[in-house]
Amino acid sequence: MKTILSIVSVSLIVLASCGGNNNVQEPEYRDIRNIRLINLGPLESTAGVDLVYYNPNNFGVQVATARGDIYIDNNFFGRFDLDQKVQVRKRSEFILPAVVKVDMVGAVKNQRELYKKKEALVRIEGTATVKKAGFSKVVPIKYERMENIERFRTLVSTNGQ
Repeated sequence: MKTILSIVSVSLIVLASCGGNNNVQEPEYRDIRNIRLINLGPLESTAGVDLVYYNPNNFGVQVATARGDIYIDNNFFGRFDLDQKVQVRKRSEFILPAVVKVDMVGAVKNQRELYKKKEALVRIEGTATVKKAGFSKVVPIKYERMENIERFRTLVSTNGQ
C-alpha cells in the first residue's frame, strides 16, 4: 500500500510541476522539411512531411499520437497523422514525421490558384496526445501562418506528369 501511495504521490508531483499553466510553454513551430510523395492516386495521394518544432520547456515528453486537418487558403488540402511516437527532449528541436492524405480532387480544383501565388495561408487544426510519467493528455494543435507554398505545389503538379 505504501508503495502505491509513493508512486501516485511522485506521479502527481511530476504532473503538477509540468502541468502548471504558468510553467508550460507551447512548442514553437520552426519549419516544414522533406516533403515527399509516397503514393499517387486519382482521389487521394499520400505524402510524407517532417514538421520541425522547438520545445522551450525544461522537461521532455513523448508525443504518442497527432492528427488533424490541413487547409491552404481556407480550402481543405488533406489530413495528417503522426507516423511514429516521438521523444521530445527539454529545450531542443524535434521532428514530427507525419503522413498526409492529400485530397486530390480539391487540390486539383484549386491548383490554378496555387500557381498564381508564392505564399498562401496554411492552417492546421488537430489534436496530439502527449505522455509524461505514465500519464497522457490530449492537447490541441492550432497553427496558422503565411507560408511559401512552392513545396506543396509538387504534390499537386505530379498528377500531370
